[in-house]
Amino acid sequence: MRNLWGRRGHALVDYVTAPALYLLSRCTGLSAAPQRWSDTFVLLILLAVTTTRTPLGVVRVVPFRWHGRLELASVVVQLALPWLCGFSRERRAHHFFVGFAVYNFLVWRATDWSARK
Repeated sequence: MRNLWGRRGHALVDYVTAPALYLLSRCTGLSAAPQRWSDTFVLLILLAVTTTRTPLGVVRVVPFRWHGRLELASVVVQLALPWLCGFSRERRAHHFFVGFAVYNFLVWRATDWSARK
């Protein structure tokens, strides 16, 4: 897969992902625990994108490559979350988090983490 975007592009994707995830989780009809985890990821995405050294960062303190490493780690957590938190048998929640992990991995993979802009 070719890198599709650098710092600015990735930040734009994150700024779109957070509200989309918020709305999608509500449309999906998740139960209480998976909904709280989804909301946590919405907040973490917003925290990450606003504090990362990108042209769209608000408080640019986190190096872009660290953002990438943390994002990849979050993919692993998203995949494991249904089993770690006991909602793996909830079909909607299970598919929601596995789908979110796949999406997040594709975004991570499409990003040029060594980009200057």
